Amino acid sequence: MQVSKSKINIAFGVTEDWLEYTFVTINSILENSGMKNEYKFFIMSDVSKDKFEQITEPFKKKLADRFSRYFNIYPIKMNNSDFDGVVHDTRVGVSAYYRLKLSSLTDVDKIIYLDSDLVVLSDINELWNFDTNDYLIGAVEDKYSDLMTLQANLSDGDTYINSGVLLMNLKKFREENLEEKIFEKLREVDNQYSDQDVLNDLCRDKILYLPLKYNLMLTTDDPNAFPKRKDEYTNSLKSPFILHYAIKPWVLPVQYSEYWRKYLI
Repeated sequence: MQVSKSKINIAFGVTEDWLEYTFVTINSILENSGMKNEYKFFIMSDVSKDKFEQITEPFKKKLADRFSRYFNIYPIKMNNSDFDGVVHDTRVGVSAYYRLKLSSLTDVDKIIYLDSDLVVLSDINELWNFDTNDYLIGAVEDKYSDLMTLQANLSDGDTYINSGVLLMNLKKFREENLEEKIFEKLREVDNQYSDQDVLNDLCRDKILYLPLKYNLMLTTDDPNAFPKRKDEYTNSLKSPFILHYAIKPWVLPVQYSEYWRKYLI
């Protein structure tokens, strides 16, 4: 009996100089899918249609030679002026806010958002299959959760999530008019929120907290990470699912950069 394929929606939000790194992440997903799923990759960028095709065509061709029946690329042209008055955190660029508009820019009900500085080392279908019907997002605790809770107006002891890997219930986003609420919050006078902060604040009580392995943030202080979940973190690093590079492997030969190099195309 033929088993039906999972149809998985995945989104990225990038600037022109990160487009090529997005295809490292896409390659890692396809390589580890077991060729049993179908993927719609939505790439949000401010790059013109012609420029997008010029940059991405060589990567798409290489992937198509092996995986043509398993994926399609859907560019979404972003207008950065839509975010005027929003970006206050100098640590992140405007592309970090693209993901917050997925409910209005796509017609899908569920999507995985991924940053482009990561690799997926197992079948992402496992992440996709988490039930988010009662949640707005599924996400992993941030490595610096204890330090970030106050910044996001959370209470001491609450869990602050990292937005680099998000399992998003876009149907529920629309039902609760969450996108409008997010940008109203981000445009408040004297707002100091980043994209992560506003998600932590407005999605509180409707976040599915995922195991650490689905967003293993790699920084220079890994041995001291997650003191309350040290065993889980250590075991996850021994058999990683998603590696998220805070220090970019195309800049420095950081820990586990060999995984990233494996999927260069």
